[in-house]
Amino acid sequence: MSIATHRPTAVVIAPTFSPASGDLKALIEAKREGYLWRSDLTPDRIRAVCKQLSDAERACLQPNPVVVASWLKGLAQLVSNGPADPDEAATRTRAIFEVCSDIPAGVWTPATRVAWTRQPPRNGYPVGSRWPAPGELYTHLLPFAEAIRAEVAGLREILAMAEKPREPERKRPDAKELARAGALAAAVIRELRATSGETESRA
Repeated sequence: MSIATHRPTAVVIAPTFSPASGDLKALIEAKREGYLWRSDLTPDRIRAVCKQLSDAERACLQPNPVVVASWLKGLAQLVSNGPADPDEAATRTRAIFEVCSDIPAGVWTPATRVAWTRQPPRNGYPVGSRWPAPGELYTHLLPFAEAIRAEVAGLREILAMAEKPREPERKRPDAKELARAGALAAAVIRELRATSGETESRA
């Protein structure tokens, strides 16, 4: 599989995605905990959920190889042993894309790249300042991927709740129904009193 190289003049844009915050985040958490009610879903909130879901679903798409290559090119400038030779860079990029191809496009952002560089040393090894092995990078990016997927799932559950048909409201009983219910209750009371009287007389 060939990885497209990006020319100096090309601009590669990954899907921009900001996780839900504020009211939207609270809605997702309330749904997860079972404390979200249909009455909480106002038209404005439903519109905001639809917009956030559209962004999150786009961020969940499979990444373009060029996006991954661009992300790695930026990382090479931040670590001490980034590949300098173009052929070596292409080989390393192909290996990483093969392992990380199911990491959503919305994860390949400057924030996740900086997060790699800020990792503390492990057993004396300066992880964040070194070029990652494909498996290491996959492990680093997976929590970001799972967060986006979980958000998509939560937003879809909220929309499903909003789109579920409302149960028909019960009609208020009219005067005839109320009279029938009253007559039935009176008959039951008379029957109970009669039965109670018979029991007392036998005693």
